[in-house]
Amino acid sequence: MNHTAQHMDLIRSQPCLECYLCKTQGVNLYQGLRDRLFTAPGIWNVKQCPNPECRLLWLDPMPLKEDVGRAYADYYTHGESARGDTFLHKIFHAAKRGYLANKYGYYDRVLPVWTRMLGWAAYFYPGLTAEFDFSVMWLAASRRGRLLDVGCGSGWLINQMRELGWHVEGVDFDPVSAQNANSRGLLVHLGSLEAQKFASGQFDVVTMSHAIEHVHDPLELLKECRRILKPGGQLVVVTPNTESLCHRIYKDKWLALDPPRHLHLFNLITLQHLVGLAGFRKTDAFTSTRGASGTFIASRSILRTGRHTMGGRQPNLLRTWAEIMRVLEAVLLQLNPHMGEDVVLFAET
Repeated sequence: MNHTAQHMDLIRSQPCLECYLCKTQGVNLYQGLRDRLFTAPGIWNVKQCPNPECRLLWLDPMPLKEDVGRAYADYYTHGESARGDTFLHKIFHAAKRGYLANKYGYYDRVLPVWTRMLGWAAYFYPGLTAEFDFSVMWLAASRRGRLLDVGCGSGWLINQMRELGWHVEGVDFDPVSAQNANSRGLLVHLGSLEAQKFASGQFDVVTMSHAIEHVHDPLELLKECRRILKPGGQLVVVTPNTESLCHRIYKDKWLALDPPRHLHLFNLITLQHLVGLAGFRKTDAFTSTRGASGTFIASRSILRTGRHTMGGRQPNLLRTWAEIMRVLEAVLLQLNPHMGEDVVLFAET
């Protein structure tokens, strides 16, 4: 093995020349990338599989498992976003409650008519419903049971799902994120999913939001998800889409490349193929505009300055432009279903 470390502050890596999925020799897509969000050391390249039926993207060289944790020393999931209390935020959250009640059956108590009307009104703003769908990972209230969120970070999802009546747990390899979540009364296990040794058939639903792109062996992770799901259980995966509008525009400045943390990046075809290899019997996938405005802002910042500060306050004009781009992407998604920022995949055991 050809390790490339000479100092403890560096992230050791090894060459990764072949496609993880089809073993085709990769071609160089982007070269000389650095961490644009935080302070992880190293210079990284991105390869692409030339197989037109695959097109997987991956890091070459790829960080060693033993060292990849150094890329998360100041990662954004260490904190939790503040919740707004302005009039517009209150209207937004009321519309969200109405939408989740109307579409997914949450909020068993009777909601005011105006709240449900705001929920229906959300359909008139292209892309907004994708944000609401994502907040419950497209899961209906009728499926409520035991849910495990893999790569739960700060625990925002399991906290929300707990409030909506789910029995929730999380797993994350980052000790700071796990400690923060546990301090808020959430049950978060530290380490990899495999290390938890959950009993087979233990969960009704397993979710992974922007987690699978961070792992060295995503197939083994998916096999473990399948093992711990009950018969008829559901897996929900959300991950950046390499065929998104933002990637097409910004190329190597695209936020979701995120070297050296994003090891493998997928599209609709590659993710469905991977889940099939893991033994799931039924899959469905589409792309979503969820998070598009933030991705456009960050990618533009990387283009202009070489960096982006996560959570930084943005000028109103820039935020307006980003919302316009999100609406544009939502409209284009009706013409090309592959252009959304995220791939969203459902699979059943």
